[in-house]
Amino acid sequence: MSRPENVLITGAGAGICAEVARRLAAQGHRLILADRDAAALHSVAREVGAAALTTEPWVVDVQDVGAVEKHFAALGPALLPTALLNGVGGDARRRPVTDLRESDLLDSFLHNVVTAFTLMRLVVPEMTARGHGRIVNLASIAGRSYSVFSNAAYVTAKAALLGLTKQYAWELAPLGVTVNAVAHGPIATDRVTAAWHAKSEEERDGLTAQIPVGRLGTVPEAAHLVLPFLTGPSGFATGAVLDVSAGMAI
Repeated sequence: MSRPENVLITGAGAGICAEVARRLAAQGHRLILADRDAAALHSVAREVGAAALTTEPWVVDVQDVGAVEKHFAALGPALLPTALLNGVGGDARRRPVTDLRESDLLDSFLHNVVTAFTLMRLVVPEMTARGHGRIVNLASIAGRSYSVFSNAAYVTAKAALLGLTKQYAWELAPLGVTVNAVAHGPIATDRVTAAWHAKSEEERDGLTAQIPVGRLGTVPEAAHLVLPFLTGPSGFATGAVLDVSAGMAI
């Protein structure tokens, strides 16, 4: 196995991040799992097993900066993450621009951008001191162009996350820390699946027609392509945005 990482995963209670946690644990990496949904988080923690956990799961809303800082302070330098997966974010609501207000944009930035910034701010000092770190931000193809599945506030926030990723990558590259983004298309997580089934058959057919492979992506497909940026000999890849979008972002 490649050098074992100590990976902090936010949004670890479900979806892509939960699957990444399972796969990392199976590979022998250590995990710090964080999510605001206590039941879901502890379920994933039981799946990966106590031996894979660096600390008790963090039941925390990562939008609460003070609460996140307390968890970091309790770790101590030796247990701070060597890798970070920022998985909090998302919005499956289709809303026209005429329905949006400033509060929608601010909420989306807090959820999708500020949370990632907070976590990166807290992990980077120890990573640079060690001369090694791996950061992956879960973005979206929406941030590369536009979205037929969500709304302008979400698109804007994800575009900002890509800019944040690239600037961090450029500044930290000489210090041994890589920062990359994975831009997923429509993936059949529980949240997306619920929104999908709430649509009419006509709406689903119309949306499916816009996906070149003709279907939603699966969670295992989405998680599989996150792993190389977090572990292994990936030190020459930084500032990259990997599209996992079934050809929607060509």
